[in-house]
Amino acid sequence: MTKISQRYIFLPLLILQTAYASTYTLDKILKYAAQNNTLSEALQQEALALESTNKADTASDPLDLYGVMTKAYPRIGEDGNEYTAGVSKKFLLGSIQKEEQKITRLSNQAALLEKEKGLLNFTNRLKNTYHQHCLDRQNQKSFEQSYREFAKLYKKKEKAYHYDEISKTELMQLKIEKNRLYAQLQERQMRQEISKQNVFMLSKIPYTSSTNLSCEDIYPIKLQVDLTNTFKLSKKAYQKRIQSTQAALKRHSRKLESVDILAEYNKELDVDKYSVGLSIPLTFTSKKSEYERAAAMYQNSSISLEYEQTMAEKKSLLAQLQSYLRGHALMVKTLKSNYQNYQKNLLPLIKKSYALGETSVIEYLLNRQRSYQLREEIYTTKKAYYNTLFKLYTVSETKDSK
Repeated sequence: MTKISQRYIFLPLLILQTAYASTYTLDKILKYAAQNNTLSEALQQEALALESTNKADTASDPLDLYGVMTKAYPRIGEDGNEYTAGVSKKFLLGSIQKEEQKITRLSNQAALLEKEKGLLNFTNRLKNTYHQHCLDRQNQKSFEQSYREFAKLYKKKEKAYHYDEISKTELMQLKIEKNRLYAQLQERQMRQEISKQNVFMLSKIPYTSSTNLSCEDIYPIKLQVDLTNTFKLSKKAYQKRIQSTQAALKRHSRKLESVDILAEYNKELDVDKYSVGLSIPLTFTSKKSEYERAAAMYQNSSISLEYEQTMAEKKSLLAQLQSYLRGHALMVKTLKSNYQNYQKNLLPLIKKSYALGETSVIEYLLNRQRSYQLREEIYTTKKAYYNTLFKLYTVSETKDSK
């Protein structure tokens, strides 16, 4: 088969692959992850389970059915059987049942709000993984360009060696550097492929070799990030817990809580009896309600003190993360300036000097390696910036804004 015929076969296949290739933006990834997130579904199921348990625990007691049979031996008359049968039921007065449900429901809602932080953490982890991949890809492409440039230089020097224009030692040094750069390029290619797969695994998007990530929507690096309505979930959970203890205080302040009503039928040897009874608990004869109110008050105080301490720690951590973020952003700016200055001014002079034979190969290679180091520092600092950024959003419990 000729090269021309192979090209005509390969071209349609390339067009077909390109047509079916799919590119995912960050928004599309987040939407897909939200639809297939088992954490979210698990939280919904837990909410339903807690509500059902609450209703079961506060449901009214069932009717009690009882019966007794007695063998009677009267002093006068014939022997016979006597029967007693009846039903009884406890009735909660007023809105006590609803109040008990409210106490537990508010506490459950607080616990679920706290667990929503797990969803927020997952979302930010996915965003960070996306950004880390995009940085890996940028780094790999940039390094690949540098490798191609050096490989091109090596070919020229290889020809120069054949014409006895450079020494074998110099060529060997260039070859060692070329091999080192190739090994580093392979490592970077592997790194960006792994980080790409991590994005798809976290979001549960089916992965194929033709599936790509946009990376055109990464968040810009800024010195200051606007945070509004911080600690939203923690504040809501705290309010729910306080409302729960307040409802408990109201619930246990009632003097009369319930009554027991019974209806009974007695069949004696010569008499039928029908009875209706009412039982009222005398709550003032027990300190149970007093202890329950005290427990609710102590719990209210404990919740407030714990919340105050937690918020102080979170605000301290938030300030620390904001300081780190600003430091990373300033470092990126400085490193970029140094790198651009190095690439624009110093490295061209070194290249020219080496081409004219005024600079040794060792000096030339050292300067190129310094250029790679500066670029690697920018890459590492950007990674640290995004790690800090999405941790900041998780700690502050806020939705990010670009």
